Order: sequence, then structure tokens, then C-alpha cells
Amino acid sequence: MTLIMDRSLLEISDDARDVHFEDESCVGYDHDSQHVAITTMYDRCGTTQEQDDNYIIFTNMVTYYKPRPENGTNELITREHYLHIPVTCYLERTQVLEESFLPEENLYVSEKKGYGDFSLNLDRYTNSGFYQPTNDSGEVTLGTPLYFGVRLTSVTNLTLLIESCWATSSPDPGDDHRYDIIKNGCAVDSTTVIYNLASPTFKGFSIDAFTFIGDNDEVYVHCSILICDNNDSGSRCAQGCISRSRRSLKNTGFQSKLHTITNGPLSDASRSQRAMLLDSVYDL
Repeated sequence: MTLIMDRSLLEISDDARDVHFEDESCVGYDHDSQHVAITTMYDRCGTTQEQDDNYIIFTNMVTYYKPRPENGTNELITREHYLHIPVTCYLERTQVLEESFLPEENLYVSEKKGYGDFSLNLDRYTNSGFYQPTNDSGEVTLGTPLYFGVRLTSVTNLTLLIESCWATSSPDPGDDHRYDIIKNGCAVDSTTVIYNLASPTFKGFSIDAFTFIGDNDEVYVHCSILICDNNDSGSRCAQGCISRSRRSLKNTGFQSKLHTITNGPLSDASRSQRAMLLDSVYDL
């Protein structure tokens, strides 16, 4: 979280360190000859955190304090004031991630989108350890397990829930031609596994590679992600999978709107191989 201030506005002519956050050890610095800047992480320098249905809200106060003594008072008093600048940063709580595959052995993430000043990334990994993202052509072999991981970065004290995932044959997450993978935090595809990982900011799942029946060669995977306060035991994220029998449970925490990020496409390696064979036959 960074604030850049015009020197003339603040009447600063000497030391940028006269500018500070609530924690007075967090001071400003010279951005250039005309500006002073001050920067903090979201959990430092006295920054407070709140949330509503849609946003995580970080707030701090920047203070410029260098009052000059009033003439004729033996430098005992001043009638100059503090200058306070409230600083607030709103981060959207929910995002939807999307990824696609061309139904061979791996999945390639072709697009990542971040919202606000934190980011959510959806990557495919080589195995259930979720240590190494894949880096291949996007062709996958039907029936091969595909491992997807969602990572929240740049913000502390938050957690995430993979609320839903679905596949479409186009990049449009609203495409009616869709296949559900996860709903209400629960696996609905018979091959889907949701992994209970220790990190609150990283969640993973796997699904066996498939393709749509017909002429659709590509598969796009979309995931709707919910972000919550990690210390809120009543949040929707803390509830996890909500089956039909548990949907009457009251959510005592905050719930944000959802965002969508799409990656893809993935394609069926066998279709590509068949097409190459046909081309070679026609060439003969």
C-alpha cells in the first residue's frame, strides 16, 4: 500500500521522514524532487483490517507533523496543526479463476488475472504434491489426473475457498454448454479430489482429463473463488463443502461476491494425433 504526495501540498521542503504512518517508525522517503512517498505491507505500520460482504478493507493514517513554534512564545507553543491523510485500500473478496485444456498429458495456464492489489493464480501442477507447475503445450491424455492449484498472494490473514468449478467448450464462463466439477465447495464429478492442504492461501483439486462429445476440441476450466478472513471461524470459507443436508446451516461470517479467471485451452492429444495421420494420408 503506497501513497505518493506532492511536496507543495504538504509544505515539505526538507526531510521526507517527517511523514509517517500510525506506527511512527514507518516513515516516508523521497520519491522524486517533487514528491514524497510512503509504503507499507497490509499487516504492518498500524494498518487495520475490516471486511464487508464484498471487500477486505485496509486502513491507516498518514501524518505529517512538524509544527513551528509561534513567535514571541519562547518556542513553547504552536498554533499549527497536524496534517492527517486517511489511507484506505479496498480489495475484492471473491474471484473466479478459469483454466482450459486440450484433452494429452498436461495443462497449460495461458492467462492469469489479478484483482485489486492481491492476486489469485490458477495453475496446473505435475502431481498431488503441488510443488511444480506444469509448462507444456496444453495437450492432455484423456483419463489422466490433472492437478489444479489456486494461490492467493500479496495479502496476509486471509484464506480462500474453491466454491465452484466448471468446464466449458469456449472461453466464456457463462457458456450454457458446461460440465460441473465442484459445487458449494463439494466435488460433484466422480473423479474429482479436493485436497486438504495446510496453507490457508493455497487450495488444490484434481480431475481426470476429459473432452466434450462432438467437434469441440478444447476444454476451459473456470473456478469461482471466495476470499475470507482466516480468523473468522464462521465464514463461508471455514464451512468448506456444504452438501444438500447442510445448506440450512447459517453462515455467521462474511461472504463476498465471486470473480472469474479463465485459463486455457486444453486439447485432446489423441485428436491431434488423428488429425496428423489424416493429413499424412491425404498427402499420399
